Amino acid sequence: MKRAIFPLPVFILPEGFTKLRIFEQRYLTMVKEAVQDNTGFVLCTYQHDTDLNLPEIGCLMQITDFNQDDNGQLLIDVYAEHAVSIHNASQDEQQLRHADIEITTSPSWYVSTPINDENTLLSDTLRAVFANQPDLAGLYKTPQFDNLAWVAARWLEILPISLVKKQQLAYKSSFENLLSFLHTLINNEFTD
Repeated sequence: MKRAIFPLPVFILPEGFTKLRIFEQRYLTMVKEAVQDNTGFVLCTYQHDTDLNLPEIGCLMQITDFNQDDNGQLLIDVYAEHAVSIHNASQDEQQLRHADIEITTSPSWYVSTPINDENTLLSDTLRAVFANQPDLAGLYKTPQFDNLAWVAARWLEILPISLVKKQQLAYKSSFENLLSFLHTLINNEFTD
């Protein structure tokens, strides 16, 4: 199935939400078609060194809400429904990218896993971040603080680390390595 592709310097994983500001005509067209046809679009990380600046993996996004900012620009809340692989990319006359997509089980570690005693700190500190960030918390109507994969994914999305590091941890590292990285970072940041 072919979908419009929106490459941005944004990192998102399945079941993640984010807010996007849409102002370019090609992306306004993309949003209009996604709503009209109820097909969504693919959000992926912008890659400087690939054909059409697209990676191999993105997330199929569904629009959950929309509004306008004070300047009249479109704001949309989007939900990452599935991870998808991206193939056969092309560009139309508006320079909007399109590609064939296939739903994938990536990252491989993203399966529901109960929080255990060893990982309570990750969940508790993420809960505290949400409590202190009403805009972030407002996107998540049903947070899953008791699901370790969900908690790890949300941490990976919001941490101020490079997109390259986030992609490496999500797609090229084991879940154990990701958890070790998160524990080291969270312990240093929140327990000093």
